[in-house]
Amino acid sequence: MDAQIREIKRQFRMAMNGIVSTSMREKGMDYKINFGLTLPLIKRIAERYSPNAELAELLWKENIRESKILATLLYPAQELTPEIMQHWADTIVYREIADMCCMNLFDKVPFALDKALKWISSDNEMLRYTGFQLIARLAMTQNVFTAEVPICIMDIINTNAGSFSTTTLHAAINCVKRILQIDRPTALTIKTAIESWKNHSPLNKSIAEDIMDEFCFLYSEPIV
Repeated sequence: MDAQIREIKRQFRMAMNGIVSTSMREKGMDYKINFGLTLPLIKRIAERYSPNAELAELLWKENIRESKILATLLYPAQELTPEIMQHWADTIVYREIADMCCMNLFDKVPFALDKALKWISSDNEMLRYTGFQLIARLAMTQNVFTAEVPICIMDIINTNAGSFSTTTLHAAINCVKRILQIDRPTALTIKTAIESWKNHSPLNKSIAEDIMDEFCFLYSEPIV
């Protein structure tokens, strides 16, 4: 396993893009090591290896951007436990890694929605962001939620929107817009939930108007 890790790091170094790495560092993504590899290139490296939980765990522990992304591609979803998923989520520092976890791994486990709903209720900003991104991903890939799920999400946004960072707020709104696209009955559930709180605060009113605009666009209803 150590030999594989060394070989993977060698491949990272061979493909290093210093310009991208520097640009990301200037934007605040201060990994211990960042080789600046593009996602397609990391995926090509992943294709050279069979899914392996032990290898993925070792890669995740490295404070190297590419190692963490590769870990999300190599961890077998059927072996991911709720405890390991929670540990990974708790140790995410940058939104890029949260996005990769949701896209490559977290959305493939049966307990993904339960985790995501807990995360968006958290006081931890990165967990909130990850939760909303994961729900948005599930809305795209599973395309089905019980009626209680959008109601729960809207209640959480209504209660906590004022404490969200700008990035998390955008993720929350995008999440709801993804759910709107599932089908009209689901969208109507969201519409009904919004109508009960859209006049609470200026921020909530703005959120409600944004989501209702999307609803009317998708389902060709006049904006009232």
